[in-house]
Amino acid sequence: MSTSCPNTRRRLLGAATALTLSLGLAAPALAQSSAQPVRILVGFPAGGGVDAASRHVAEVLSQQMGQSFVVDNRTGAGGQIAAVALKQAAPNGQTLFMSNDHTVVIVPQTMKSPGFNPATDFVPVARVVQIAFGLAVHPSTQAHRLADYGKWVREQADRGAVGVPAPASVPEFTTGLLGQHLGAATNAVPYRGGAPMVADLIGGQIPAGITSLSELLPQQKAGKLRVIAVSGTQRSALLPDAPTFAEQGVKGVEQSNFLALYAPAGTPAPVIKRYQDALREALAQPALREKLEGLGMQVDFAAGDVLGRQMTQMTETWGQLIRASGFKPQ
Repeated sequence: MSTSCPNTRRRLLGAATALTLSLGLAAPALAQSSAQPVRILVGFPAGGGVDAASRHVAEVLSQQMGQSFVVDNRTGAGGQIAAVALKQAAPNGQTLFMSNDHTVVIVPQTMKSPGFNPATDFVPVARVVQIAFGLAVHPSTQAHRLADYGKWVREQADRGAVGVPAPASVPEFTTGLLGQHLGAATNAVPYRGGAPMVADLIGGQIPAGITSLSELLPQQKAGKLRVIAVSGTQRSALLPDAPTFAEQGVKGVEQSNFLALYAPAGTPAPVIKRYQDALREALAQPALREKLEGLGMQVDFAAGDVLGRQMTQMTETWGQLIRASGFKPQ
């Protein structure tokens, strides 16, 4: 017994030392992993609604999850550049993509080679908000309803320009529907995002524009523009005085747009669930909800499976309108 005890003590001491060393080596690795910021790719410029919402969400997730979340703006091509960047990112949970429906629903149907396929290259994490879009006019048009605007355009034959935040977008196809309904020569003028388009609208460089209410609401409240029609089946609670397109006879724009979070295909399911749970908790916080609603967005969390079904439905609906317009993928 006396000879075995020292050996036993030495073996236990050696094991404890090895364990201590292994934990000491593991701790920096874990710390390094958690110290790396999670990138949230955004396909539109700083100052716009998508960017602002992404920054609000990133701030709350950083506080909630104890890890830094940073917005990485990869602007251009209606979000295509950011979408391709997500496809190329490692599926390790360190890169996410905050996208509106334009990038994941419209771009794949209007470009011959978009460079990504949402159905196979992305994993839907969760829907964050629903967003109505609206037609806004400069006060100089004197228009308060679509009928007023149509009359103004017909009398000002060279003033039918309608700014839109991206080429081959829902607002552009809506401009075509609008012209048909009004019997007026409306023509879409594409911009690189809603923010620069709204800047030109309030500056009088263009008389009208269609983009999300998140881009229009602050300027509407300031009296710098007037929203005369909104999408959806019901009026927006954020702008109850503005009638819907459908109320004014324009059919085909009853669906709401959305903003949602995606991860690269192959991201482990537990990582996806962790982000889903964190996002659900974050969106329940009154402060964040107030900020997003202040941008003209309706907080409406939905898990990835629900988001996937909404994408499929919108792809079918807008696909029909795109083909009916005669648009050819470019």
